[in-house]
Amino acid sequence: MLNDLSIKNKLILGLGAIVAIMLFLLTLAYNNSQKLADANKWDRHALEVLLQSDHIATSVLQIQSATRGYILTGNESLVAPLTAEFDEAKQHLASATALAADNPAQQARIKQLGPMLDIWWERAILPQVELRRSRVGVIGPAPDASTPAAVLMGARTVASIRKLIDEIAAEENRLMTVRSQESARLQETMSLLLTVGGGVTIILAMLIAWLLIRALLVPLNRLNRTLGLIAAGEQSARARVGSNDELGKVAVEFNRMAQAIQDSQAKEQAATTDLRAKVDSLLAVVSKAAAGDLSGRVSITGQDAIGQLGQGLATMFDNLRSHLNNVQKAGIQVTTSATEIAASSRQQEATGIEQAQTSVEILSTTREISANTTQLLRTMEQATAVAEFTTSATAEAQGNLKRMDATMQHMVTATDAINAKLAALSEKASNINSVLVTITKVADQTNILSLNAAIEAEKAGDAGRGFSVVATEIRRLADQTSVSTWDIEQMVKEMQSAVSASVMGMDKFSEEIRRSVGEVHQVGAQLSSVMDQVQKLAPQFDLVLEGMQSQAVGASQISDTMLQLSDATQQTVDSLRATSEAVRQLQYAAGDLQSSVATFSVNS
Repeated sequence: MLNDLSIKNKLILGLGAIVAIMLFLLTLAYNNSQKLADANKWDRHALEVLLQSDHIATSVLQIQSATRGYILTGNESLVAPLTAEFDEAKQHLASATALAADNPAQQARIKQLGPMLDIWWERAILPQVELRRSRVGVIGPAPDASTPAAVLMGARTVASIRKLIDEIAAEENRLMTVRSQESARLQETMSLLLTVGGGVTIILAMLIAWLLIRALLVPLNRLNRTLGLIAAGEQSARARVGSNDELGKVAVEFNRMAQAIQDSQAKEQAATTDLRAKVDSLLAVVSKAAAGDLSGRVSITGQDAIGQLGQGLATMFDNLRSHLNNVQKAGIQVTTSATEIAASSRQQEATGIEQAQTSVEILSTTREISANTTQLLRTMEQATAVAEFTTSATAEAQGNLKRMDATMQHMVTATDAINAKLAALSEKASNINSVLVTITKVADQTNILSLNAAIEAEKAGDAGRGFSVVATEIRRLADQTSVSTWDIEQMVKEMQSAVSASVMGMDKFSEEIRRSVGEVHQVGAQLSSVMDQVQKLAPQFDLVLEGMQSQAVGASQISDTMLQLSDATQQTVDSLRATSEAVRQLQYAAGDLQSSVATFSVNS
């Protein structure tokens, strides 16, 4: 089927196949990139859910600390932001619920936080705040029987809330781990796709280029070999027709031309040989007659001009030998034969002119082939120059990529060092937080002990008054410790939140840099492969260029040969014209002979 296509369609088909393969590879790479982008989006989604859960936990902790400080000090500035903090916790809860819409189980866990927060707010926080407001001016917690129960219920609720938040964080971390594995798998798939697809594309492009070159050079080589054989004298040589394109049509016309030339030469050679033999025989008889010997016999017969001439001469000699009066009749016969010879000569002259025209047409076709070969030679030289430029540009790009790779490696090292320092800072903040919890517990126990001591001092009356003063001072010191601890705890939590956000940001930045480093490595490897392939193409272009130069030289030789053939044909035409002129002169001579013989009169 490929042999039936024209050269233009072959080139369009080959280039279209290469473009189609590249589009297919780009489509696969684009789909894989979209999947990687979706995986990154889900990672950001999980981080947002974790951030909202951390905000909820922070709000609960701030409400708890503010409530504790207000109960201990009675300072209204501590209880003023409680409602706003609770509303903010509810807003973060709503945001986390909306973000977890894709995970029903996770969304159910987040929704459980709503009732817990409401119960804790209504049954633990608000009652304690109202009870403390009823004792304005009194330092220390109210000695009410419901206070320990509310505190215990609030502690249990907060513990449940923290446990549920930990479960939510664990689930999101699990999902992030699974998605990270999926992202790694997609990256491996992308790398394999680009490597294998690029190699297959280069192999197919080389195969298509080889097929196109073979489809063009094989017919030209066959035609060149056939021309060489014909130029060497082998007139039976013919070009093999292997396709139906322009080169195949040229081969068919060339074979037809060669066959026509061979047939014409064979006919001309046979006619010339026969004519020479007959003329030699006639010349021998005529020479004898010119010398006065009329005993020669003419054995030439036939229906052509020479045969008729031979018969006429035989008749003439017989008449001369028998009757001189038949000389006039022989002159008439010679005139008739000369006329027929002239007609045959003119016919041969027309045939020679047609052969000359055919030679001119063949010469024109050969010159067109030589011009096309020269144009193709210039095109191959341009392709060689483009290949050399591509090699140099690819080498320069590879050097730039290597420098970029080294820079990004330094960035990865610096990012890892910053992450390590932030992790150490977060760990130290956690240790401070644990110490603060211990201090808070000690302050609470001290407060309770001072409360019990005050109660016992009241029971003792005047004897316990001094002990009551000591208990009051201890309670005031515990309250101050709780307030200071709460302030420190707030600052530590803010620092932890900032460190956590910084860690996540640096992790994300480090991951992006690592991914970029991987992509730079891949691009560098691909550029190296492309440069190797382009460097391999340069020698092949040189071989093709040498072949085209040889074809150009062969086409020039064919053109020179056809010029020589045209000159030879023109010489043949000139010879036929000279023969025609000689025959006309023979006609004139025969007429003069007839006139001369007509003056003789022979007695019967």
